[in-house]
Amino acid sequence: MRQYLYHAKSIRQFNWDDTAKVVKYLNEASESMGTEKEVSESLFRDWHSMPKGNPTNDCFISMDETDDKSINGFMHFICEPSIDRIVAIQTIKPHAKRRAITTNFEQLARIYQETRNLKFMHVQIAKSDPEWGSTLDRHGWVKVKEYMNLRCDTPDKLNFPEYSLPEEFSIAPLDPKIELSEFTKLQNEAFGKHWGFSPNTEEEISKRISMERSGEEGILVIRQNNKLAGYNWTLFASNGSESTGWVSMTGVAPEFRGQRLGRAVVTAGMYHLIGKNVGAIELEVDSENIPARKLYSSLGFQLVSETEWYELTSHNS
Repeated sequence: MRQYLYHAKSIRQFNWDDTAKVVKYLNEASESMGTEKEVSESLFRDWHSMPKGNPTNDCFISMDETDDKSINGFMHFICEPSIDRIVAIQTIKPHAKRRAITTNFEQLARIYQETRNLKFMHVQIAKSDPEWGSTLDRHGWVKVKEYMNLRCDTPDKLNFPEYSLPEEFSIAPLDPKIELSEFTKLQNEAFGKHWGFSPNTEEEISKRISMERSGEEGILVIRQNNKLAGYNWTLFASNGSESTGWVSMTGVAPEFRGQRLGRAVVTAGMYHLIGKNVGAIELEVDSENIPARKLYSSLGFQLVSETEWYELTSHNS
C-alpha cells in the first residue's frame, strides 16, 4: 500500500525510525509509563516482527495536523488469510479531535481491506468508547463479540485448592526443543473451533516463546505419559518493584476434555505466577464462555472492564 491511496494527510505509514515515539505514545495511552506494564522498544519490535508481518506496510500513524512530530493515533493490521480476515489493532488517546481520528482510521481500514482481498475485518474497542462505537455503527460495522477483562489481586492471599490430576497425568513446563511440533498441533486443535482463532505455525509459536514476558518455563503442559493433553501459557512482567502475571492462553485437546484438566492447568499456572511474587494476575475471556467464566470466578477473578469486537464484511472478496 502507498500513502497516496489514502486521502487524509494526517495518516502516514509507519517506519522503524518511528519506534521510540510510537512506543512512548502507546505507553501513555495505556497509562503504563513507569509501571511494570510499560512496553519496551524491544518488545514492540518483537510484536511487529512476527513471521509474514511487515510493519512498514501494515502499521499506520495518525499525526497531529498542527504538529507533524506529534502522534495522536496508531493502527496495526494483521492479515490472517487462513481464516479470510484482517485484525485491526488500534490505539487512540483522548483527544479533542478523537472522533475525526476514528473516522480516518475506519476509512483506512476499508481501503486496506480492499487491497488485501480478505473477507472480514475485525477491530476490538473498549465497551466504554463512544467515539469508536459511534463511528463503527455509523459506517455499517456489526458488533459480533464481547470479551471480559478479569483480574485477580493479591493472589498470594487467595485460598484456592491445590490442583489434582488423574494418576496417569502430570504437569511440567514445555520443552520446546523436543515438543514444539506437538505443542503447535495441540494449540491449533484446542482452539480450532474458537471464534477468531487463526492456526499458528511452529515458527510463530517459537517467536512468541522467545519474547519478553514469555518463556518456556511459563508454559505449563499437561501430559498423559508423553502425550500433550493441555496447557496454560502464562506471561510475566516486572520493573523490580511491581509485577503482574497474565493467563494468556489455556487449551485442552478435544480428546481429553471433560476431565477437569483445564482447571488443573490454570491453577498450576497461577501457582507458577504466585511463585514469582506477582501483585495481580489478569486475563481475557469470551463473555459467552460460561464454563470458563465460572472457573475464573471460583479462583478469585473479578471483572475489570469489557471490550467489543466489530466486523466489516467485504463483498468483493
